[in-house]
Amino acid sequence: MRLFVALLTLGMLAYLGCGGSATVTTSEPVKLEYSSLGGTTFPYKMSYSVTMNIEGSTDTWVSDITYVAKVDTIDPEGSIIRRLTFDSFSITRYSGAAPAPDPDAAGYKNQYLWLKVGPDGRVADWKGLDGIKSYTSEGRSLTDVLVTQMTLLYQPLPKDPVTVGSTWQNNLEMPVTMRGSEFKQTVSANYEVTGFGQKSGRTCAKVHLTTTAKVEGSGMRGADRQFWVESSAAGKGELWFDYANGLPVEFTLRLTRDQVMRYERAGKEDVATEASTIDSEVKIKLVQ
Repeated sequence: MRLFVALLTLGMLAYLGCGGSATVTTSEPVKLEYSSLGGTTFPYKMSYSVTMNIEGSTDTWVSDITYVAKVDTIDPEGSIIRRLTFDSFSITRYSGAAPAPDPDAAGYKNQYLWLKVGPDGRVADWKGLDGIKSYTSEGRSLTDVLVTQMTLLYQPLPKDPVTVGSTWQNNLEMPVTMRGSEFKQTVSANYEVTGFGQKSGRTCAKVHLTTTAKVEGSGMRGADRQFWVESSAAGKGELWFDYANGLPVEFTLRLTRDQVMRYERAGKEDVATEASTIDSEVKIKLVQ
């Protein structure tokens, strides 16, 4: 399976709620924090799409995943430990007239991911996904990509109670591995509480997000061909967070990334250059 997945790690990015909502008025500050909820399970659906344009040639990949999220525990340092089990899994590539489903994706049903996410949004530890052996067209392990996507439920939250207008920021440096090489990635996200409202029958805080990210570095393609990557991205989103029960209800991130890859040929740099624009959108919502 040769699925393109955006090089930019989405692990600490954020949200746009879907569907209607009603305004809720609250004058008292509320605390935004994740709750273990006694091991209760919650079903979510994630839809992810990527459209890549390389000098006029366009390809789109769409994936739909439903899974059950169970809170195992939250440790004293604030790390969140979850067990996620896939219920359904599909990936389709749209290039030309006919869609091309990934025939291996159905076999990922019932795969599980045990995930530990630190309070800063960084993946501290994970295990599982043993039945997934595929790689993306960038040479990234699909298991690594899925681990990154699954962190989207668990964004960094502020330590202090919030009201409308409260803000916080998170800056993160994390590596991206591609084709056996590791690249430096820096991500900055700014959050602001813009209101409170009803979403899917739950009373939520509504949080707006803006984010920027950069990726740079060099690696090897094959035994003796070096390549260089420079990438910058910007995105916006919103989060609807059920603060009474301590769980996210809906979110989406829309991201646009410009990327340049330069390839070495015959020992010379800059001989072959590939410029691309990548638009991606991820939506995750609690399934009632």
